[in-house]
Amino acid sequence: MKLEIEIVPEDFNGGYSISWKDSLCAEFIAPEWNFLQKRPYELNCYITNRNNDTLGYYGPQSFQQQFAYFSTIDKYDSIVNLNFKIGINPFSTFLETKSEDYIEKFNKMNEKQTLFEPVKLELNQKILKTEIELIKIKN
Repeated sequence: MKLEIEIVPEDFNGGYSISWKDSLCAEFIAPEWNFLQKRPYELNCYITNRNNDTLGYYGPQSFQQQFAYFSTIDKYDSIVNLNFKIGINPFSTFLETKSEDYIEKFNKMNEKQTLFEPVKLELNQKILKTEIELIKIKN
């Protein structure tokens, strides 16, 4: 899966925001402004440093989004890993219209999570906008 990502320095103390555009559940995207609320899946992102400390994340919440904030531990911590996985959107307006049987089958089909290999970014290289390819980890 390809992603367009943008990283924006928010302050001089190591604060950043990251946003992404993904093709997950493409049938819900155009031209709907509320496609994130409709689609049954969402892309979660966990940002870690080279010591695997969590710096920020976006996970299942009540409001679906395609961005996260993170703070580096210090100004010398310039390498971050973006860890993406596909999760079920627990508040999907598409799923709320489905029968209990459909949802039960859907949940059973999605018991195993889809994980992707971490993407390593060097923040000192001033990569503000780029396209990355997510590579699925075999279960």
